[in-house]
Amino acid sequence: MKTKNILFALLSNLFILPAFSQTGLEGIVVEKYYISDAADSIDAANNGAVYPLGVGSVTYRVYANLLPGYKVIQMFGNAAHTLNIATTTAFYNDPNYGFKVYQGTSLNNTKKNTTLIDSYITIGGVANGLMGVLKTEDTDGTIGNLQNILANTDPLIGLPITGTGAEDGLMPGTPTLPNVLGITTELDLFDQTAGNDFTTNGAAIAALGGVDGITTSNHVLLGQFTTDGVFSFHLNLQLATPVAGESQIFVADSAAANEFLDTTLNYTSGVIIDNSGIEEIQSSASSFMIYPNPSQNTIAIKSLNNTSTGPEVYDVQIIDMSGRTVISKSNHAIVDSINVLGLKEGIYTLKLINGKDTSSLRLVKF
Repeated sequence: MKTKNILFALLSNLFILPAFSQTGLEGIVVEKYYISDAADSIDAANNGAVYPLGVGSVTYRVYANLLPGYKVIQMFGNAAHTLNIATTTAFYNDPNYGFKVYQGTSLNNTKKNTTLIDSYITIGGVANGLMGVLKTEDTDGTIGNLQNILANTDPLIGLPITGTGAEDGLMPGTPTLPNVLGITTELDLFDQTAGNDFTTNGAAIAALGGVDGITTSNHVLLGQFTTDGVFSFHLNLQLATPVAGESQIFVADSAAANEFLDTTLNYTSGVIIDNSGIEEIQSSASSFMIYPNPSQNTIAIKSLNNTSTGPEVYDVQIIDMSGRTVISKSNHAIVDSINVLGLKEGIYTLKLINGKDTSSLRLVKF
């Protein structure tokens, strides 16, 4: 049996969050798979992304780390245990070949544009004939990218996913198409649709017979999520054990007598807000997007969770990569446009400040 660590461990670019019980689930692993750059953002905009791919967006991969012989049967939410996947901004989805639940995209289409960093739920599969594995366990290099993007080599992501010395976390296998039970349109927020919070108390994403990992560490990919906001989840899992017909239930809180509590099923990320790699947790009350982004002339800011009757008013700062504030507006109604024509081409941080609540977004000027 693998050794359990009761401390939060940071191994390379992996957040290893260990379980409390000596059972089939060793814990949840969150991998920082990729961080988007300006070329990725421009490609997404050129291909008609409804929600922009913000520069600095992080692609997270979420894995269940299992003991040998165990398989993932389903992720679920019920009356006692909520299933939740959320961000404070929006989830990015490739406008041409993206999907909300794994459905067997071809290898050729997976190479196109930003499909490789799409947001989706899965139980193991990433592309036709390819399973998701940790980049550190990938031994066959990368499938590459047909548009020569997804080329960022930011050290915060560990191994790059394209180019020299890259590992894309894809290895040959036989993916299972998940069954989506009790869900209608709730998952559309992973597919170019308004929304940033998937929550259900009566649904499941299931794999008949269960799915195990294709490497000896037995990590099973549960989903991939790209966002420039704070990413969080609250998961519940059912595992098949090595004993035929036997299963185990793992929940994020309030375990019943026949369930196992595993606090690693809860997660909240940090957001990279500057080129030093410093991470900061943004306020969960803040949820905005800039449009258009990239922009040439003017921008506007949209609130994704405003329930008030009047416009929201903030102090706005646009800051260049050297840390210099190049545009500053006090008591700005975010529905009003901001002229950025005079800014040089490049990457900026836009800050919205309302008292102690500060949100940071990436702006690309071209």
